[in-house]
Amino acid sequence: MGKLRFLLALWLAKLSVPALKITRHNGTDFPGSLAVKLCPDFLRYVGKPGTIVTVTGTNGKTTTSNMIGDILESSGRRILSNRAGSNMLSGVATALLQHCDLLGRMKNCDAAVLEIDERSSPFIYRHLTPDLLVVTNLYRDSIKRNGHSAFIYDKIAQSLPAGTTLLLNGNDAISGLLGEGVNQRIFFSVDRTERSTDVCPNIACDITACPRCGHMLTFDYFHFHHIGAPRCPHCGFAMPESSFVARDVDFDAETFTLARKDGESLRLPFPTGDLFNVFNVTAAAAACLYLGVSGEDVTRAVSRLTAKTGRFEAAHAGDLDIVTMLSKNQNPISSSQSLAYLGHVAGPKDVVLLLTDSKDAVHGHEDISWLYDTDFDVLKDESVGKVFLGGTRCYDLALRLILAGVPEDKLRLYPDYGQLEKDLPGQLEGRGTTAIFFELYAMPIAQRLRQTLEAHFGNKKEEANA
Repeated sequence: MGKLRFLLALWLAKLSVPALKITRHNGTDFPGSLAVKLCPDFLRYVGKPGTIVTVTGTNGKTTTSNMIGDILESSGRRILSNRAGSNMLSGVATALLQHCDLLGRMKNCDAAVLEIDERSSPFIYRHLTPDLLVVTNLYRDSIKRNGHSAFIYDKIAQSLPAGTTLLLNGNDAISGLLGEGVNQRIFFSVDRTERSTDVCPNIACDITACPRCGHMLTFDYFHFHHIGAPRCPHCGFAMPESSFVARDVDFDAETFTLARKDGESLRLPFPTGDLFNVFNVTAAAAACLYLGVSGEDVTRAVSRLTAKTGRFEAAHAGDLDIVTMLSKNQNPISSSQSLAYLGHVAGPKDVVLLLTDSKDAVHGHEDISWLYDTDFDVLKDESVGKVFLGGTRCYDLALRLILAGVPEDKLRLYPDYGQLEKDLPGQLEGRGTTAIFFELYAMPIAQRLRQTLEAHFGNKKEEANA
């Protein structure tokens, strides 16, 4: 009976795919949602490729999983992924069923690379056992949805298949404890860099007490938040030795050396000069090396990758540099690290913040506590001129910035995005950098602002040269 139900669910889900294409809903997870609704254990029966890699974590899982897929594909493997859909149960089901025949058998695919939402772990790993699970990190995230990093840790820990190898962040004393005594574990980490500090540079530090004895941890260095080199002087706790270590990070050249425990080393690029991306590239390269991709193929593939995914884009219009960068709503770590980018941009800069929920009327909520876990000190710098705040919660954000010490005369409030788009070009001098930070659903708004600035200041340059 279970197999018959599975086949019915598979056929109906497959029939929905062309219908969705006709209506231009290609990126939806509806087929998988339908399949799971008709057959709750759909993942148990659906065909799977010979190698399965899953990627989860608070931040970086999308970038890392996409990089792993790209590297494996460039090495000649046929890959399926859920990059075009959801990272929850329905998205995983959609990705798998689209590569199966009418009997549910996997076809023309060597490996699956699947991004997994942390809270979906219990529902997915019940019927799917990855060969390799990459965990990028665990931090505090949306209080509304995720509560606390310890809550998310438990969700993942309680659902780990015993036969799965874990690739864990050796700088993270939260996610780095997963699978201890149960799973085979390997670690990646980033060595001290010129930007590392001796004290935590951020408001949020999610682990300060030793997970073994409860005494205060000390850190040999911090990268950001609780990511660094923790150890306990009382009981001797420290993170295990990493098999893959990023060293000699050159932020100007945007390259680093990935050293393997076996002695091989690769010189790899990382996009945007961002330390977050050193971790992302390190995790992706380590995963592929573990899966048997040669160092030469990894180096070649990473060198060809581009950061132009919409999450970070840079453009030029006349004398103005325009940067758009994702800064996740309700995620203080993502927002803090995005804003930290400003500290490494030379010259005068104006800032546009589209951080609060652009769809507030649809599914927003009143929790703004995350703003008080976010670091805004960089906006106090004299090199930062005007700070434009967009969206219905711009007043909440303005209050947070004033309490952080950002001069009130820098702030320009725009509850209406359309008015901001209309006024922004006239408010800027057209030189230096304008950095637009946006929450996920505000990406179209950020793109329109960038296009407006490109058209305005690009035309001004042409007129001056005429």
